[in-house]
Amino acid sequence: MALFDPEARPALAERVTTDLLVIGSGASGLTAALAGLLAGLRVIVVDSAPAFGGTTARSSGTSWVPDNRMMRAAGMEGDREQAELYLDTLIGPRGPRAPWEAFLDAAPEMQADLEDRAEIVFRPYRGAPDYRANLPGAGQGWRPLEPVEFDGRLLGGYFPLIANPVPEFTVFNGMMVTRAEAGRLVHAEKSLSAMVLGARLTLRYLADRLSGHRRGTRLVMGNALVARLVHAVLARGGLLYENVLVGGLRMEGGRVVGAEVTRNGVSARIDATRGVVLAGGGFPGNEDWRRRELPSPAPEHTPASPYACAGTIGLATDVGAALGPKLSDAGLWFPSSLRTRADGSLAVYPHIALDRAKPGSIIVNSAGRRFANEALSYHDFVRAMYAAHRETSAIPAWLIGDRSFLRRYGMGIVRPRTPALGGYVREGYLKYGRTVAELARAINVPGAELAETIRRFNVFASTGTDADFARGETSYQRSNGDAAHGPNPCLGPVGERELYAVALYPTPLGTSRGLSASVDGEVRDGQGGPIPGLYVCGNDMQSCFSGEYPGAGAQIGAGMTFAWRAVRHITRNP
Repeated sequence: MALFDPEARPALAERVTTDLLVIGSGASGLTAALAGLLAGLRVIVVDSAPAFGGTTARSSGTSWVPDNRMMRAAGMEGDREQAELYLDTLIGPRGPRAPWEAFLDAAPEMQADLEDRAEIVFRPYRGAPDYRANLPGAGQGWRPLEPVEFDGRLLGGYFPLIANPVPEFTVFNGMMVTRAEAGRLVHAEKSLSAMVLGARLTLRYLADRLSGHRRGTRLVMGNALVARLVHAVLARGGLLYENVLVGGLRMEGGRVVGAEVTRNGVSARIDATRGVVLAGGGFPGNEDWRRRELPSPAPEHTPASPYACAGTIGLATDVGAALGPKLSDAGLWFPSSLRTRADGSLAVYPHIALDRAKPGSIIVNSAGRRFANEALSYHDFVRAMYAAHRETSAIPAWLIGDRSFLRRYGMGIVRPRTPALGGYVREGYLKYGRTVAELARAINVPGAELAETIRRFNVFASTGTDADFARGETSYQRSNGDAAHGPNPCLGPVGERELYAVALYPTPLGTSRGLSASVDGEVRDGQGGPIPGLYVCGNDMQSCFSGEYPGAGAQIGAGMTFAWRAVRHITRNP
């Protein structure tokens, strides 16, 4: 086993020469680095953050790859054509066709290439439908790919340099579990296999902590994808540097030839003979950009990496690069609740699939009324928040359920079967009412309206049909409900006693407006021509889906695909 030691890296001092310089270390940047190394290039990756992984490390790490090799091996033919129909219907005239067609062409090839040559392995989510599952061509599973778990101990001294996952997504403040594992562990007392799983994971975690690791070394989700990519880059001689500030790109004869950087107070010049790839993660962490590019009221918080702050986009525009066309909505959204942690930091907790679609909950606006289908994808639900807010304040919106709902499904940061909820109420994360009228006062909505909303919704729950918003009527929505509950896995009665609520806010996980680029990632100038030597991928690049969100992992799938395409273009054009 190779022992990777960050202390053995060459220092970034004075002048350094490489073939490919990658700025950013999320899945897109690391894919570009790995593809360069596989092509025989020398590669340096730099990131302004103190750890590698960007927003990817905080995410599920899912990659959306239609027509992937696992689908074909299972005998699923024709998915390329079905995915084309789906994207054509979803995106339509809102954006150009060529980028998403290039994605469909290259994504399966990218995934197979990285698996075959670098052991970047995924497995399919077989039961994960596309987000707009009612559209023609939508997939009913298999397109989203889950990273296979990774042993962080293989990274040696680089393990502490992998960015932490969201703490609230871990157990014991450091043990990672997948969504499927979490679903099993919640009911461990009813299943011997779940009890064995819990014991195995806990013992592994305890062994890690006793051996001196600050958290568990069994990595899943986005942490697993980042760690596996970092390992593959290191194993092939790539150099990675954290805490690097890029002062500007260097130009010679109209071509980008490198960058001026500073690390630990020491300035250096990196010459990149073949190109520079920008992969900084877009602008969700930049307040000014959020106010300029996102709907009003502009979101105040984000679950994304705070280092995804448009710095890399600014490097490009400083040398004449153009942004892509303005989008009607440039956010890639999560509805999130907010809680101040014990250390004073702010937890921005995404309500993805664990509570909103479950039977026994509703979400209301400031008038105490439902305004949208609560089981929509996280992206589409926030869009519905903004649309409703134009008429009646829906920011924040209130997710409501009774004590039995919280006991069974949890609510945001509050996990299922939490025995005592008083602390969450006292700190203000949860609002509580013994009756509907009391909860209405706690969240400042009209009591009579809220009571009528619950009464009407409970009629729908009894029939299994939501006559107002059609909750639970697509395969995607039902997949996030409770399969054991009928007749509609997303509809159940909301109680009228012992009620709780949590405030939901729009928060961008990523952004979709970025640098104008060709389908090979060549950054374009204001006249539409390429800037030689400058490439872009990930959320720094204008979304190939024109701001739409087709399915789980669409950001990472597109980011990795265009990173791979960019390096292929670089190697074809010396």
